[in-house]
Amino acid sequence: MTFVSRLILVAVLSVSAAVIAVAAIAFTASDKVGEEIERARVANLLGTLRASTEANLSIGLLLDQISLLQPRIEREKASDPSILAIDIFNGAGRAIYSTDRSVIGEEVAPDWVRRLSTDEVWTAAERGDTVFGTRFENDLGVAGGISVTVSDEARSSRADRLGLDLISRTAILILAAALAATLAAVAFAYVMTRPFDRAARILSGEGVTSNDDGALTQLADDTLKSWRDAEARVDRGLGQLGALDDAA
Repeated sequence: MTFVSRLILVAVLSVSAAVIAVAAIAFTASDKVGEEIERARVANLLGTLRASTEANLSIGLLLDQISLLQPRIEREKASDPSILAIDIFNGAGRAIYSTDRSVIGEEVAPDWVRRLSTDEVWTAAERGDTVFGTRFENDLGVAGGISVTVSDEARSSRADRLGLDLISRTAILILAAALAATLAAVAFAYVMTRPFDRAARILSGEGVTSNDDGALTQLADDTLKSWRDAEARVDRGLGQLGALDDAA
């Protein structure tokens, strides 16, 4: 492999590796941002439902008397296709309101009840989906919890679309960068090897002049002249030896 070929290969591989690394970082960052956006969106919904529930409890209503919560959570689910279910349950872990009316009155997952000990929004994986939850309180303390089950399919589809988009864009960038790197490598190699090429042609006697190619070609000119002078001296010496032989 010639010097120019190696230089082009190194340049193309370096640029391609840099583009791929940037694309990978962008994909990871975008996926993380998507997760944070989803978490913030669900946390906002949980906060709104919690505030509404606590406001009704504060005026003396019991949890099962806040009938407006059922149509409210059904509207929220209908407005967001990524939401699979919204459940509101009491402190004993029994569902009082749910977008899946068949589970009303049934017990929720024991893990959800255990998580009522924290006031933060919690998350749990369940059957391949993500459950976000929070608790709500009344004058006596923790009164129950709210859970929102979100499908991971939408996020996976979004990640797949993002990945395909990044792959196509990365391929285009790699081709463009590879072309630019190739042109730059060829230009660099031409600039770097031109004096050596001209020096070699001068030394081979092709009649190329040094012009303004720098000290290397000037040195080649001087070397060629010294070679020719040496050849001339040798020829003269041989001629003198021949004359002496003839005279003898």
